[in-house]
Amino acid sequence: MEEFIEEESEGEGEVQDVELANLGARLKNLYTEYKDARRDIEDEWLMDLRQYNGQYDPDVIARLDAQGARSKVFVGLTRTKVMAAYSRIVDLMFQASDTYFGIKPTPRPTIDPLRAMEMRQQATQEVAEASGLMSADGMSDLVAQRMEELEPMFLDAEKEIAGEAAKEMTVDILDQLIEANADQKIKSAIMESCIFGSGAIKSGTVSIDRSQSYSRIMDEQGNSGYALAMIEKVTPDIESVSIFDLYPDPYCTNLKDCDGLFRRHILTKRQLRDLKDLPGFDSDSIEHIIKTQRKGDHTEETHERTRREISGINDQGESRRYEVLEYWGCIDGQDLVDHGVELGEDVDITQQFDSNVWLLSGRVIKIQLNPVMGYKIPYQIFPYERSPHQFWGTGVPKMMRDSQSTMNAATRIYLDNMALSSGPMLEVNADLLAAGEDPTDIHPWRVFLREGGDGAMPAVRFFQPIANANGLTSIIDIFRRFADETTSLPSYTHGEQTKSLNKTATGISMLMGAANVALKSTIKNLDDFLVRPMIESLFHFNMQYGTNEKAKGDLKVVARGSTALIQKEVQSQRLLQFMSLLGSPEDQMLVNRPQLLKQIAESMDIDPEAFMKSEEEINAEIQQAQQQQQMLLAASQGDQPPNLDAGMGGVNAVM
Repeated sequence: MEEFIEEESEGEGEVQDVELANLGARLKNLYTEYKDARRDIEDEWLMDLRQYNGQYDPDVIARLDAQGARSKVFVGLTRTKVMAAYSRIVDLMFQASDTYFGIKPTPRPTIDPLRAMEMRQQATQEVAEASGLMSADGMSDLVAQRMEELEPMFLDAEKEIAGEAAKEMTVDILDQLIEANADQKIKSAIMESCIFGSGAIKSGTVSIDRSQSYSRIMDEQGNSGYALAMIEKVTPDIESVSIFDLYPDPYCTNLKDCDGLFRRHILTKRQLRDLKDLPGFDSDSIEHIIKTQRKGDHTEETHERTRREISGINDQGESRRYEVLEYWGCIDGQDLVDHGVELGEDVDITQQFDSNVWLLSGRVIKIQLNPVMGYKIPYQIFPYERSPHQFWGTGVPKMMRDSQSTMNAATRIYLDNMALSSGPMLEVNADLLAAGEDPTDIHPWRVFLREGGDGAMPAVRFFQPIANANGLTSIIDIFRRFADETTSLPSYTHGEQTKSLNKTATGISMLMGAANVALKSTIKNLDDFLVRPMIESLFHFNMQYGTNEKAKGDLKVVARGSTALIQKEVQSQRLLQFMSLLGSPEDQMLVNRPQLLKQIAESMDIDPEAFMKSEEEINAEIQQAQQQQQMLLAASQGDQPPNLDAGMGGVNAVM
């Protein structure tokens, strides 16, 4: 059997081109280089994860075990701070009344070529009619002058078209985000960024959505019925990716400067076989690897094993999975040509090209030019807080690591000290005790019997240890405040009550608004490194593959997290303060009060249409009041009682 497998391996191995195998080996070595360069940051991520889960690092546990029966309590402040940061970011990003992005026309939309031709034809016709000639030959200067006069009119028309296209594009992108369940995936990535300092989303690639649906059909006899059909739809792919699976170029500080990036997939045998049905994958090589490596080729990394230990998952032996590497980066043109990728006749193959390569056991199972428009790498890796000259960001646990460690140490000492000082310590002279006396048996009204010895020398002496609770609690409080400062997450943002806290509604609102301003840099990072590139990838998809022609135009993507959502908290306070200044009738006459109330309601996430009256209702009430006033005036002049029912539109008569 083994000889058969070896012969089959040698026979099918010849299918793989030698150059292709060399490319796979080179990329495998490059992946090893990227992986080794990331080990230090992995150790920090694992420390962050332990700190978030309220667990000590192994070296700390070893020291505590060596000290004997000591307290091992862990103050779970890090989890509280992380969840506070996550909750505030999610509240600011995902608001029911607003979106975290916008599609707007460019300030000066480009005139469509067809409309430019139409403008020239109109200018030519008008010049010809004005000159009395049938054509405008030889009058190019006049035509050009007339085109300049017509250009503002055509630009205004283009702006209107672009405005409608922006609305259509926004609706299309929102629909795609809902279908891809993007909100939950973004929230998952935000959680990782809060813990580890960086999160990642993959977008811009295309996937084929297969679904089954019943459709009505007609047979040859004209009878109708229903049949189950497979429906395929090309959709943009949005995926949440763990940063533990991403290995970027170790020499880059941002994705724009990144020469390449690997993503590590751990797939079951079934998931690996599913790749055979996707376009571009080498099904023969995949099947060959499955047959020759039946137990998989997955080698567990240190961070995988450690994460399982932190989660309390025991090792169950072999994973029986396969390790697939996905590479995005530069590949030499000659390598692409050797592997069957068409570059065109006039392309210089000595140059490098942005490409996508998939590796399995050192074999290339897919290679193609980068299909993503606008981006070399279709991954958006965003930091919680940026660190200068570093690719990876800084998360909440790392920000407060010293404060957390000090609080843990002070709390352990506090508990040990309180346990030690909870009762007296005894010094026993066993030589003076009577036979059968057990000095460890301590209870109220205990009597110790002694035999002989110097009467001035007590058989049992008591010593009360000193309790240092006040000093230790002061240390804990100090470093709790340090944690508030280092993370920019004050304790009142997650429910902590203090004596000096302003507990009025206005005071709490002002404090929460100030806390949101502190998160502005984090939201700005989400705008720059996640929202804008992700929405731009969907915009490019719709421009290239979308069927809604009304949504296509000269548009731009605007990330609105830091510019609109955070300002809403501050804007609400400013509007209320401005309204409080309008106390005099003279000032109120200068302000559009309905519009002011509408903006206040919108800043508070309240639908103004649900509470405010429309202009028609206001005008109807004003007209009704005027009619009643006229009827009262007429009745007073004629000494007749006013008929208010008529002024009410006959409501009482109907009732």
